[in-house]
Amino acid sequence: MAEDNGSGLAGIGTAMGATSAAIAAQATAQAAAALRIQYEDLKGYKNLVDGLLTTLQESPAHHGKIADGTLPTGALGKGFAEAENLYKAYNTVHSELQKLSKGLAAQIEGLGIAIQSAGGGYAEVDEEAKRRMALIAKQAHEDYVPKRDPYADKMADATDKGSGF
Repeated sequence: MAEDNGSGLAGIGTAMGATSAAIAAQATAQAAAALRIQYEDLKGYKNLVDGLLTTLQESPAHHGKIADGTLPTGALGKGFAEAENLYKAYNTVHSELQKLSKGLAAQIEGLGIAIQSAGGGYAEVDEEAKRRMALIAKQAHEDYVPKRDPYADKMADATDKGSGF
């Protein structure tokens, strides 16, 4: 039979406590390293998003440049309904492309701000960025057209059923 060398259960408890502390310290270090990696990934992603925004702003798809490409009235013909209908359709598409470009630019900018916030926390974002993010969110809410959203009905049904959406 084994003899008690004086350490007894207290020695086992101390050893287990030290082991637990070491495991906890290692887990904390691993979590911190993972967050650093994620932050670096987010910074890289933000740079990608900023690049996309710059590319969009410099391209012919920028809403300001799209506005420059309008057709004057009568450019497609005068005096017959088909020309007028084509002109109306052109203006509708043109106007929608402008809205899409403007909304896309705002969403890309908002994503960049969100990535910045995720990296350092919302408290690290300056007041101008907070104001800009609030403005982007407000504009997106105002521009939202539920009848164009394929998920609007599903979200309304889920809300009616109390699923928390």
